[in-house]
Amino acid sequence: MRRALLLLAAATATTNDGVSYEARIVLRDRVRDMHAHALQSYMDHGYPHDELLPLSCEGRRWDARKRGTLDDSLGGYMMTLVDGVDTQLVVGDHEAFARSLDIITSEVSFDRDVSVSTFEATIRVLGGLLSAHYLVTEPVLRPAILRAAANSTLDASPVDTRRRWARELKGLAADLGARLLPAFRTPTGIPAHRVNLRRGLLNDESRETCAAAAGTMLLEFARLSRLTGDRRYAQKAREAVDALWRRRSARTDLVGSTICAKTGRWLSPGTGIGAGVDSFYEYLVKAALYEDDPVLLERGLAGVAAAHQTTAVRDASNNLTWNLDVRRDDGRRISSRVSSLAAFWPSLLLLAGSDVGEAQMTFRGYWEIFRRFGALPELFDLDSETAVHFGKDAPLRPELAESALHLYLRTNDGHYLVVGRELINALNDDSRVACGFAAVADVDSKRLDDRMDSYFFAETLKYLFLLFDLSLEPQDRQSFFCCDERSVHRLNSTR
Repeated sequence: MRRALLLLAAATATTNDGVSYEARIVLRDRVRDMHAHALQSYMDHGYPHDELLPLSCEGRRWDARKRGTLDDSLGGYMMTLVDGVDTQLVVGDHEAFARSLDIITSEVSFDRDVSVSTFEATIRVLGGLLSAHYLVTEPVLRPAILRAAANSTLDASPVDTRRRWARELKGLAADLGARLLPAFRTPTGIPAHRVNLRRGLLNDESRETCAAAAGTMLLEFARLSRLTGDRRYAQKAREAVDALWRRRSARTDLVGSTICAKTGRWLSPGTGIGAGVDSFYEYLVKAALYEDDPVLLERGLAGVAAAHQTTAVRDASNNLTWNLDVRRDDGRRISSRVSSLAAFWPSLLLLAGSDVGEAQMTFRGYWEIFRRFGALPELFDLDSETAVHFGKDAPLRPELAESALHLYLRTNDGHYLVVGRELINALNDDSRVACGFAAVADVDSKRLDDRMDSYFFAETLKYLFLLFDLSLEPQDRQSFFCCDERSVHRLNSTR
């Protein structure tokens, strides 16, 4: 490793004094304020569109796409509100939660002639609807939901409002699920990357997709099958995963990145744990736990172990581990680039039962890159020690905060509270603008991008809030994770 990164490693080792109890409360409340600012900005300037353009102070329209495939997530279904509604309850904003559910259950429609990313529509929109339905119907949360329902604008009692929310959310989830199913009508069972919400799978639609997109539907589709009693959803998602798993390398046990859904052939030789592959392994493990499926669990543990063993480059003298792209069939390294999307990997290592020390070593590499720039660029090249010229952006991603949260909960190490504090400070210092929070377009110059993705609400702010809220004594928490151990266990399927 280069000298600059080694110096950062040494500095990291000395910054482990944690955060005082009083400061944790302040930071928790600061995240709540960030959420309120971002949500109000969306409602004032972005609603009813899918996302807010925080620099332009206007909505990003599904019918005026300008960013190529990046806009495949847009479908005219209020994605920001749907994807992030559960976070509103997590942070204790009952009034916003009620207002959002009133809007979603009254105004969201999927009857639109638009082709969307099957993957993004599943994890952001279907996932948001299912999470909201779970929260509304979970018995442990009944008092919180009735408190929220008292803020509803509907002319009904809190009990009737809760029932209406549950009924309408279930109907919306079933409607969207049915519109996504045609994507699976391929010879391999691997879903096409895009599907038209009104016309299904179009003949001229590209069949090129990736393992992450095609294999990251198990949780949502399994939940939808449980909710509706229609096993087709779980079956189609499982068949897609089976098809990908059968095509893994016999030598390395690795799945590839891009693949043709029509022929089942891998379209590129490389693979890794970042873009194109990341959530495939994540969903294998999480779906196995959710479904109590020993076959999926065996695959998930084997897949995580193979991916880490093959992609990891260790610097034991400095307690660092980097995960780099390799050739799928022989494990030969083909890149020196670190992907920001892979910053979730330490949390998955913990979930898959890996050694805590290994997860910490893996986290430190991403943290050092963040400390160097004050943001985590999409791609960082270890050989040149620079952000890759086409990957200098940092779009408010959640992965580093996610791993910090899980490492803190596992180790109770105050260092991860320090990490959370620095992430919060960077977001407020560099990304906070009059109309929300803007992504960083260039980590070197800190030039901003007119972009605030829905996952900023659904994940980034949620993880940062919970990092500090769950570090407090139960009586001081604001989230609904303030109950006894048995109740928390029952909430383990919450996003």
